[in-house]
Amino acid sequence: MNEAKTVAIIGAGPVGLAATAHVLERGLTPIVLEAGDTAGHSVRQWGHVQLFSPWEYNIDGAAARLLASIGWNSPEPDQYPTGSELVERYLEPLATKTVLANHI
Repeated sequence: MNEAKTVAIIGAGPVGLAATAHVLERGLTPIVLEAGDTAGHSVRQWGHVQLFSPWEYNIDGAAARLLASIGWNSPEPDQYPTGSELVERYLEPLATKTVLANHI
């Protein structure tokens, strides 16, 4: 008997949301378990800090494909975001405006 399994993903930060996007692309059912009030909760704690890597290394391919389906425009790939920008321009739209919202 082939019973569908639910994939538990711990955390709704950049890695957790990217993992969720990949799970969805594979046709599996994810459930994201986040301790904070919103996606990117931990990142918000250091929102004033500029990241050490530019956008091109902070946006996952599967997540970008989900965002593209809602008309999202990717930030300039060579710009270095702050934690707040990462949340506002990437994590929030991914977590609230795509199919990921149904799994968090």
